[in-house]
Amino acid sequence: MINTIIGLGASMLAPKIMSGVKNQKVNVIHATPGRVRLQCDRWKNEATAKNLVHVFHTIPVVKEVEASPITGTLLLKFTHQTLTADQFDAIVKSAVQTSIATYPELQGDLTNILKQVVQTVDTTLKKQSGGKVDIDSLLSVILILSGITKSTTNPTFSASLLYWAYTLITKK
Repeated sequence: MINTIIGLGASMLAPKIMSGVKNQKVNVIHATPGRVRLQCDRWKNEATAKNLVHVFHTIPVVKEVEASPITGTLLLKFTHQTLTADQFDAIVKSAVQTSIATYPELQGDLTNILKQVVQTVDTTLKKQSGGKVDIDSLLSVILILSGITKSTTNPTFSASLLYWAYTLITKK
C-alpha cells in the first residue's frame, strides 16, 4: 500500500522534477524509498566523483553516498524514506553545481588526446630506432636546424628556437 502511495506521489511530482533534471542532463537511473541513483556523463572523472562524495557527506538528509567515476553515477541513501520535491530538486542542483565547480580542476579532453598522441609517437620512435631517438631528441634536431637556417633572416626568432632546443636537451 505504501509503495502505491509513493508511486502515485512520484508520478504527480515527476514532470516538474524531471523538467529541471533534463535541462541539467542528469538522469534518475533508479529510485526506491530512501535511495536514488543519478547519472550524468559530466561526472565521469575522479575529481568530480570525489567532490560529489565530499559535498553530499555534509548534507543532513543524506545518510550514505557513493560516486562512480567510471559510470558517472551518484548513489544517495537518505535518512528518510521520502523526500519532498523541493528537497530532491535541491539535491540535483547541488550535484550539478558541484560538478560545475570541479571543471577548473579537470584536464581537457583535447589535452588528454594530445598527450596520448605524443606518447604513441615517442614509443614508436624509440622502438624503431632501438632506443636511440625519442620525441625530445627529434624535436631538438628540428629546432636546431630551423634556428640555424633562420639565423640570417630573423636572428631573434632563430635564437628563441636554439634556446628552446637547448632547454629540451638539458632538461632534468
